[in-house]
Amino acid sequence: MSTRTRLIELLASGEFRSGQWLGMQLSISRAAVWKHIRALTNTGMEVHAVRGRGYRLAQPIQPLNGELIRQSMSKQAASRLQRFDVLQVTDSTSDYLKRLDHIADSNTQAQVCIAELQNAGRGRRGRRWVSPYGSNLYLSFSTRVSGARLASGGLSLAVAVAVLQALQQCGVPDLGLKWPNDIYFQGRKLAGILLDLSGESGGPYQVIAGVGINLRMPESAAKEIDQPWADLSQSGVKIDRNVLAGTIVENLFNALDLFNEHGLESFTREWQRHDLVSGHAVELQHEKQPVISGVARGIDAHGALLVERDGVTQGYHVGEVSLRLAQ
Repeated sequence: MSTRTRLIELLASGEFRSGQWLGMQLSISRAAVWKHIRALTNTGMEVHAVRGRGYRLAQPIQPLNGELIRQSMSKQAASRLQRFDVLQVTDSTSDYLKRLDHIADSNTQAQVCIAELQNAGRGRRGRRWVSPYGSNLYLSFSTRVSGARLASGGLSLAVAVAVLQALQQCGVPDLGLKWPNDIYFQGRKLAGILLDLSGESGGPYQVIAGVGINLRMPESAAKEIDQPWADLSQSGVKIDRNVLAGTIVENLFNALDLFNEHGLESFTREWQRHDLVSGHAVELQHEKQPVISGVARGIDAHGALLVERDGVTQGYHVGEVSLRLAQ
C-alpha cells in the first residue's frame, strides 16, 4: 500500500488528524505529510488544514475495498469474475479493461475494474466524465454478448435498467431513465453509462459497460460539470459505496444473462415505468445532422427512440435527446 493511499485511509473518517500523528503512523516527517496533502488536493480532494488541529477531509469517504465488494455479492456472481481489479488511479476504467491482453472466456464470466479516481473519464460524444478521488463510483464491466442479440438492439437500455434497479435495491428513491441510458434523480443527472463494443462480424462481441455514479460530488469538481446534476448525498439515503459496487456488478451479470437469452423484451416494462422522456416535446441531435424536433412516444422493440413529427412516428437509434422547453 502506498503512503498516499494509507494517508487517505487515515483521513477517511473526516476527523481532524494532526500532522505529527499522521507522520508517526506513516513513518514520515511532518513536512512530508504536508507534501502528500498538497498532492491530494491536486487530485480534487478537499482537505481542510487548521493550525493547531491538523488536517481533515471536507467530507468523509468510504475507501474501495475489493473484499467487501465481493462479500456484498452472491457466491455465484463472485465466482464468475474472471478478473476484478480495484485501482487507486487510472485514466479510465473502461480503457483499462480494453488494454488487457485477454478477454472473458465466455458470456458466463466477466472482468471488472473499479477506481478511486479517473484522470480521463469518458462520457458520451467525447465529453469528459468528472471523476474526483473517492467521491463517486467509477466502474467498468466487460463480458461477451451474442452478435445476434446485439444486432437486435437495446443493450444500452438494458444496462441502464440494471443500474437503476441496483440503486433502488440500495434504497434510492425518485429515479428515472432518460434515453438511451442516463439515470436521473429528481430531474437531474445522477449516473451515466457508456458502452464500448469490439468483435468480429457475426460472432460474439466483447462489451465494456462503463458506469459513473455521483455519490458526493465536491464543490470544486462540480464547477466543471456543464449540465444539471445530482448526487446520492441529496437523496437522504446512506449508501455503502462497496455494497453499491457489488450490487451493480451482480445486477449486470443478471442483466447480460437475460439480454443474451431474451433481448430487450425482458427490460421493456421496467424502462417504460421510469421513462422520463415519453410524452414530452424533445429535440434529438446527432453529430452534424439537423436537429429533430417532435414528441417522444417511448421506445420500440429494438430500443429506438420513437419521435412523432407532424403526425408521423419514426424510430431513432442514435442521438442526444433533450427536453424542449416551452416558449
